[in-house]
Amino acid sequence: MHIESRRVIVTKSTWHPTSNWMCRVAECFPMMVKELGLQPPTVLIRDNDVLYSRDFNETLQREGVKPYPLPVKAPLMNAHIERWIKSLKNECLDHFIPVDGKHLDYLISEFVEHYHFERPHQGIGNRPIMNSSPPATAGEIKRDTRLGGLLLHYYRAA
Repeated sequence: MHIESRRVIVTKSTWHPTSNWMCRVAECFPMMVKELGLQPPTVLIRDNDVLYSRDFNETLQREGVKPYPLPVKAPLMNAHIERWIKSLKNECLDHFIPVDGKHLDYLISEFVEHYHFERPHQGIGNRPIMNSSPPATAGEIKRDTRLGGLLLHYYRAA
């Protein structure tokens, strides 16, 4: 998660994560950030999972990113992403049983799109992250849905 903009970057899932897989993710990370139009990161806050190996850290450093491991058993030091994961679980994943990795990736990508473009955020005036224009105050109210109606978005027709 890019803290300043609240934009979330999610990679594809895997059933068998390894240190090599994490290194590939670290190599792709700067490109994923650039695709979102964000400033290149200088620090990556991470937990202490064994998958974050020395090779992972070195890969990030080659890309110009300093890995910052959090203290053990300190979830509040990464409260922004912990809260996002809670939202993902409560608003999306608790309502489905993913049948495979592609299904899980689809569910998460739909939630991320909803989170960025449709879901209002209190910290930024109840506006979506990727929409800075004020909502229309006149016109018929319309509704879009995602994931079979689980995620709803209301807006005024132009």
